[in-house]
Amino acid sequence: MTTNLRVVLFDIDGTLIKTVRRGEYRGLIHSMLLDVFGTCGQISQVDFAGKTDLAIYREALECEGVTPAQIRERLPLVEAATVEILNHLALTGDVFRLCPGVREVLDALAVDSRFLASLLTGNVEKLAEAKLRVAGIWHYFKSPGAFGSDDEERDHLPAIAADRINAHLGKALTPDKFIIVGDTPRDISCARHFGARVLAVASGQHTVDQLKEYSPDALLPDLSDTAAVIGLLAEI
Repeated sequence: MTTNLRVVLFDIDGTLIKTVRRGEYRGLIHSMLLDVFGTCGQISQVDFAGKTDLAIYREALECEGVTPAQIRERLPLVEAATVEILNHLALTGDVFRLCPGVREVLDALAVDSRFLASLLTGNVEKLAEAKLRVAGIWHYFKSPGAFGSDDEERDHLPAIAADRINAHLGKALTPDKFIIVGDTPRDISCARHFGARVLAVASGQHTVDQLKEYSPDALLPDLSDTAAVIGLLAEI
């Protein structure tokens, strides 16, 4: 590893993968909440974009009197139920598709000693792994990251990821050595909160013009131009 190492922290949904059967995936969360909590609350009214799973569950269930502490207490059951339902859904056809250019960018990062790829996602950890296994790209992520099971506030996740990666590497990389790649304003916000760089991609629900309003360090329509992506990751 070089002293100029840059850690690239990828969001998952809308950045690496997109849900092919969106209605069925929401149904997965609906079924899991019913299984674990006996109610799905107001899950149909919750906007998932950029939020941690803990925040999504809280927003859905607070109307039923379910507390954040109760959600945390049952998190192992939540993860197990969600992964089981996802794996069953995957047996009936494609659930996710890779966003444009993702595999090529991950291949390029894997052989470039300037970079280390990891994850910063709102998904709880076991669900993140299950999604990326189903999508066929889990093997690219061998370093520790940060997940929605670590903290409800996305702004707190970059520091968690940095602490884990620095401990893993035996280094003391500063925030500016971390680059968050994501598709929502919340990805940009959490990067700014920590002092990391951010490459925004309009491969999710937000357009280039919408993301531009939040002043990311770099902005692309998607990850399809591998050379451009790697160049920006080296420069920002």
